[in-house]
Amino acid sequence: MSGHAYLKLLKTAACCIAFVFTISQSALAQFVHTQGTKLVDGNGNELKLQGINLGNWLLWEGYLMMGDFEYRTHTQFLNSLSAAFGNNMTQAKEFEHQWRLNYVNEQAIIDLKGLGFNSVRVPFHYNMFWKNGQLSNEGFQYFDRLIAFCKPRGIYILLDMHAAPGYQNPGDHADNMDSNASQPRDSVKFWDGNNIAIASQVWRHIAARYANEPAIWGYDLINEPVPQAGREYELLGSLIQMRNAIREVDNNHVIVAEGSWWGSDLNVLDWTNAQTRSETGVTSKWDSNLVYQTHHYIGSDPAAINDLNPRVALTNRLKIPLILGEYGENTNAILRAMTDWSIANNVGYFPWSFKKMSHDRTLWTIQPNALYNSVKSFIKNGGTPPANAYSGMINFAQNNIGNGAAGLQWDQGFYDAVKPPFIATGCNQALYQSISSRIEAERYCNMQGIQTENTNDTGAGLNVGWVDAGDWIDFNINVPAAGTYTVSYRIASESNTGQIQFLGTGGTLASTTIPNTGGWQIWENVTANVSLSAGQQKIRLYASGAGFNINWFQLTASAPAFTRLIQAESYSSMSGVQLENTQDPQGGNQNVGWIDARDWMAYTNINFPTSGNYRVEYRVASVSGAQLSLDLNHGSIQLGTLTIPATGGWQNWDTRSHTVNVNAGTYSVGVFAITGGWNINWLRITKL
Repeated sequence: MSGHAYLKLLKTAACCIAFVFTISQSALAQFVHTQGTKLVDGNGNELKLQGINLGNWLLWEGYLMMGDFEYRTHTQFLNSLSAAFGNNMTQAKEFEHQWRLNYVNEQAIIDLKGLGFNSVRVPFHYNMFWKNGQLSNEGFQYFDRLIAFCKPRGIYILLDMHAAPGYQNPGDHADNMDSNASQPRDSVKFWDGNNIAIASQVWRHIAARYANEPAIWGYDLINEPVPQAGREYELLGSLIQMRNAIREVDNNHVIVAEGSWWGSDLNVLDWTNAQTRSETGVTSKWDSNLVYQTHHYIGSDPAAINDLNPRVALTNRLKIPLILGEYGENTNAILRAMTDWSIANNVGYFPWSFKKMSHDRTLWTIQPNALYNSVKSFIKNGGTPPANAYSGMINFAQNNIGNGAAGLQWDQGFYDAVKPPFIATGCNQALYQSISSRIEAERYCNMQGIQTENTNDTGAGLNVGWVDAGDWIDFNINVPAAGTYTVSYRIASESNTGQIQFLGTGGTLASTTIPNTGGWQIWENVTANVSLSAGQQKIRLYASGAGFNINWFQLTASAPAFTRLIQAESYSSMSGVQLENTQDPQGGNQNVGWIDARDWMAYTNINFPTSGNYRVEYRVASVSGAQLSLDLNHGSIQLGTLTIPATGGWQNWDTRSHTVNVNAGTYSVGVFAITGGWNINWLRITKL
């Protein structure tokens, strides 16, 4: 298409803005929406977005999956997996599916909520909704699960088309198969052919499904656009075209638009700019519920943070909000400065990213195991694919990447650099803090008698002080697994009179004497052991003796907890059962159903690492109740029975458990129906 023809199209799109421009305030009553330069929630209260990216979930990035920085797109990695699995693309796609089911699990959202984040940005690939030249529903299963996790916890969702048809930038994260390490701009074809029309259809498809879903706060139209040189002004018209498609079915949600040149150039979206007006024909605000987004990755010069100042000045002049949709990959000091800049300028922020493979500039790092490393070596160097590559990689996706899995490495420094300012919510609210990081003492939900002050301890911030005997502070915490934990208190004192008790549901779990550290700002760690049950709970730190300050405390499992989640439909053999799509809010694609008496499912190669007691949980549903038994090696070892209650329906789910004793080893685990009339979604085995 010639530049003149495209300019005509842009001006035509601009003229079409008005047909759904006005959105009534009553229509926005339940939804996040804009109010000048602010975002407000459905009740009209200002919403300060303190979010994080769910990167590498629905769209792989080569540097994260391989631990190197070679140019490698999602599709290239998928094709390499197919080769590793004996040129079996079906198996490669199943690994992709299992990754998406487990990488963002419910525990991840619980953890993010506990860490203070109130929003997630969700990078996705357009091809989740476009297959063989037509619209697809495939991607909705992942969005629906995320909504089920986020909505009850008050976490808002921003959907981000990170890879668009025809490639909107030359980066591997756009899944640009025509690009390479030098990232040539002529590989960007989004603004050619019918690619914009396809993206518009995909957005309309998504918006039609979620038009009335308030947990989603906005639609981020395309990520980091980089039009070919000289075609930058084509961006605005394409954004309007996608926006118009959304507004055909959804007038409730915020439209989020990123600037040109990787999201940094907002001038081409400035409808008051003379050149923008001339090139595009857009002369006024093009949606009444509009947010602009910028990204900012900088080198080692902290002064480059100031590049953000003219961008927020532009959006302030346009009277619309600005969000910092991505920043990261830098020193913690620079990340903290960018976070603080965002807070000071009322700019919502989303660091990159919440979890990564093999990289520590993140909250959690997934450590590859030996099998994963063997597959990486094959992809990088060729040769013979490792034995059992497919089963090993499926096992890795199901058991090594989800929050709560043993082996995830926590990075306190990254969290300190991006953590939100704490807003007290009260103990009866949904904020349950994750114990995978330090819990700052000032982030209590209730207290008696204490005060806070600035601390000189590493990390700065506040500490709790003026502690008298009988004072206390309460915290809501989420414990991923029952077991023994080491509690470390960060303490300072000028006396020997201090004593702290750790109170839980079982009463006083630990009583610890506080030493004289030599000063109110001279800090030491003091430890004790506590035994905790799993789940959300309130704990109290009680001063049974006066005279100490506390900066933070942390709970660490005394030994790595073993837990393994087994999807019921992943049986290696069975008798009599069938599969169906599940509606379980705890996830999964399918459940096992149509279970009659004497039906069974077997799951091979289940390893019990040590001898002792294990808790086995079953996610079950039943109209009238039933009974099952658990065995090993095709019934040769009987472990016990479990009564399944009447849950009220075939898709009304409940979790029931029993404790069994198993000798260390690898077994075939069997679930046997003593009586029929029940469904099962998954079972989980945890070492006690």
